[in-house]
Amino acid sequence: MLSKFSVHRVQVRELAGDSRGVTAIVTGIALTVILGFAGLAIDIAAWLNATRGLQAAADQAVYSAAGAAGTNTCPNTTATAQARAIAASNGYVDGQNDTTVTVSCGFDNSSFAVTISQIQPMWFSALFLGGPPIATRSAMAQIAGQKSDLCILALDGTNPSEAYIGSDSNAMYVTGNANIDVDCGVAVDSSNNTALGVGSNSSSLRATDIYLVGDNQSGSNGFTPNLSASGCSSCNPVIPPNQILKHQRPVFDPYAARTVPAHSCPSSPTPVSVGSTLNPSMGNGSGTSSTLGVFCGGLHIPTVNGVNTVTVNCGTYVVAGGTLDIDQNVKVLQSNACSTGVTFILTNSRSGANDYANISYQGNNSGKLVLTAPTTGIYAGLVFFQDRDAPNPNLGSNNNTTCGSGAAQNKISGQGQIAITGAIYFPAQVLCFAGGSRTDNQNKCTQIIAYNINFAGNSGINSRCDGVGISAMSVSVPRLIK
Repeated sequence: MLSKFSVHRVQVRELAGDSRGVTAIVTGIALTVILGFAGLAIDIAAWLNATRGLQAAADQAVYSAAGAAGTNTCPNTTATAQARAIAASNGYVDGQNDTTVTVSCGFDNSSFAVTISQIQPMWFSALFLGGPPIATRSAMAQIAGQKSDLCILALDGTNPSEAYIGSDSNAMYVTGNANIDVDCGVAVDSSNNTALGVGSNSSSLRATDIYLVGDNQSGSNGFTPNLSASGCSSCNPVIPPNQILKHQRPVFDPYAARTVPAHSCPSSPTPVSVGSTLNPSMGNGSGTSSTLGVFCGGLHIPTVNGVNTVTVNCGTYVVAGGTLDIDQNVKVLQSNACSTGVTFILTNSRSGANDYANISYQGNNSGKLVLTAPTTGIYAGLVFFQDRDAPNPNLGSNNNTTCGSGAAQNKISGQGQIAITGAIYFPAQVLCFAGGSRTDNQNKCTQIIAYNINFAGNSGINSRCDGVGISAMSVSVPRLIK
């Protein structure tokens, strides 16, 4: 009879030699590892997909930054803001959701770099990793924008830094039988297929080159714009003829950073009416000095006692509320002794007031408007500057055929001499413009930038702008280089 010890020894030997159930045990152990790696694979696939999104956003952001920079170099605050805005529109906001968006210069000051980093989630990989991975993607673009010869721009509210492009029809409009002849380029920032319209088949626009975000198809009136682009062989770079380019990137507002000076007015101001001389010190508002005049309630430049010549001395004229109203037969001439320029700023009477000033000048054969902008300082290049917070009037369906009828519009037109050396800048409202001659030696450099532009009669504009102080507009064709 076997002892208990012998029996147990036999059982252990038999158990050691028994291979039944091994597969199940091994499979159970292996499945744990397999499932762990499967989970890791799911996390890795999600991370790879995230990096593709990061790369696409970085590409778009840096491309847009280079476009916003135009002819400016890096670092550039406008370009940086543009890159961050585009990244945010793709869901990557700096400082939110474990995201970092960095905008820097690339290889040199002619290129920009954008890097977007984001901490990735760990659904299964926490079993294997001590901390979350960070997905990072970068892109680099070179500033391919070039200084252009553009002198006329219909903004249509377009603000690329906020990813907004206007879509008005007839954002630039040539009325009736008007013929516009400009020695420079023209751009319209509306994406509408009828962004540039005409009032008849005999209306025409001749420029060196034409850039449209939208198109110039015939409008509801059935008229097709008669456009011609002559090119510019003396420009640097040379502009070839027949450059009528459609569906282009928007042209950036070159004066977007300009601001209105601090001022204040009483609650019921009386408009200022002047005689044969206009000085800043004639202002009736707080902040008036020998170089900056605040004209509360409006500024009237009339014919007084048969005298119809008004000499404008150097300085900044802030028209706070009301209208800058110039009689039709007045000759408004900048003083020969003025070497530092003149700027008229149209704004409201005080913070929160909705009485933004506009301009009304419709000169007859006797009238003249001859003014030159400062070449340096905060208002360099600006002759007329309307506050960009001015409300855009709801003009209805005929806003571009009536040129201001029944609405708060801005009108600068003259049968006599109009020679503005500098910019006419109305970023928030419609400008009705007519006048100027290409043969007038004093009419050497005019920029027109407005929300919408309505050419109400024949106009001639030159763009001989060296040393004038204007901010050049650029057309942007950025190039991804990394």
